[in-house]
Amino acid sequence: MSELDYREAQKLATREYKKAIARGESPYPIGLENIVSSGQMSAGRNLGLEQIPLALVVGTKHEGRNNAFARNFMPLLSRSSEFAEKWRTLCSAHLSEGIREPVKLYEYRNRFYVEEGNKRVSVLKYFEADSIDAYVTRIPSAQDGTLEAERYEAFLPFYQWSGLRTVEFSEPESYAHLQMLMGKSPGEVWTEEERKDFLSFYYYFHKEYESLGKMKTLRILCDDMLSFIEQHGYRKVCEASPLQLKELIRQPVRKPMKILALADDESKYYYDHYTPGKLDDFDLILACGDLHKVYLEFLTTMAPCPVLYVRGNHDDMLNEDPPGGCICIEDTVFEYKGLRVAGLGGSFKYREGRNTFTEAEMEKRARKLEKAIRKHGGVDVLVTHAPARGVNDFDSISHRGFEAFNRFITKHHPAYFVHGHIHKNYGIHIPQRSEWNGTTVINAYEHCVFQI
Repeated sequence: MSELDYREAQKLATREYKKAIARGESPYPIGLENIVSSGQMSAGRNLGLEQIPLALVVGTKHEGRNNAFARNFMPLLSRSSEFAEKWRTLCSAHLSEGIREPVKLYEYRNRFYVEEGNKRVSVLKYFEADSIDAYVTRIPSAQDGTLEAERYEAFLPFYQWSGLRTVEFSEPESYAHLQMLMGKSPGEVWTEEERKDFLSFYYYFHKEYESLGKMKTLRILCDDMLSFIEQHGYRKVCEASPLQLKELIRQPVRKPMKILALADDESKYYYDHYTPGKLDDFDLILACGDLHKVYLEFLTTMAPCPVLYVRGNHDDMLNEDPPGGCICIEDTVFEYKGLRVAGLGGSFKYREGRNTFTEAEMEKRARKLEKAIRKHGGVDVLVTHAPARGVNDFDSISHRGFEAFNRFITKHHPAYFVHGHIHKNYGIHIPQRSEWNGTTVINAYEHCVFQI
């Protein structure tokens, strides 16, 4: 039997090898030494024994030792080689009693690279095992300003909360959003029952998604899963039977608008480290104040979508010299592709300025919006600079929120309330996403990506 298994595994290897060559890629597993520096390698931290999803094992520590395998870890070497004999022996051991000895892996940005145990990984991947026991060493992530680095930094706390490695999103903010959709606060650890319920839903969603021919990458799966939860509600999908879930998944999914919200500090990722195409996927950009005119003009030049803005308390110069190409939504409702966006910039009046207001002045501005809101049949997003009172604000007068915004949300029920003014370094307790009175609240400090 093991001889037949080796022959079948070798066919899988040859097929993967040819695909990689046709794509102009290396046909062998990824070499970790080509990704990280020796300094990073020596700074690795021992995580102990863990159960690692085999789908996340993508390479080897030493590139020179990986040419016995194709990229999928299936064996390439001749059936008469010593390597093949050892592979077959492991295969027989797995079929009779299971592979029990843990392998040694390095982790870098939630991908794993084999230091010891290549053939064990190969055999278990051939038999489509879900996971493998491994002693893991974590390599610190390079802080290089890339999206991959941001994704990993957002993943790490989510992993601490959930214990799940196979949930990965394209946007860093999506991890906190999933936590919120589950009704959990940032940092709240999942119970074992919550983890089991989520994994049950995740398994059936993954299975049905794949049966429809949609499966491409883990991130695309999880992005679509998040949109699915947003559309139907977590409690509904979690409590659905496999048949009900199948019917829901087969229903058409409304395509969400992808929105970039910004405030206060220029985002290094979308400015200093900008590369062509980074803004191409956005349907709308919302600037929530205290951003340089040059930055706003850069965004409207590079992005294929409108840039809507309100002014912050430090934006007096924009009253006279507005950013070219951008659309000011102060004291109005702007409708774009059916999305109705209202704007009320400025902060609480702590000094004289054209963009600071008393509570009464802001209340008067909010009431003046009523006619425009009736004309558009409601409002979907409220964009401000300051927060609402008691929602991400402080007692100090310079960072106090407006009660007028609380009344606005209670009366008009916008789906999203997006504000700036409250920098994340003011306190680690400040969430980027939260909920107040049924409205999703987003603190757009620097940048936040969301879908609606």
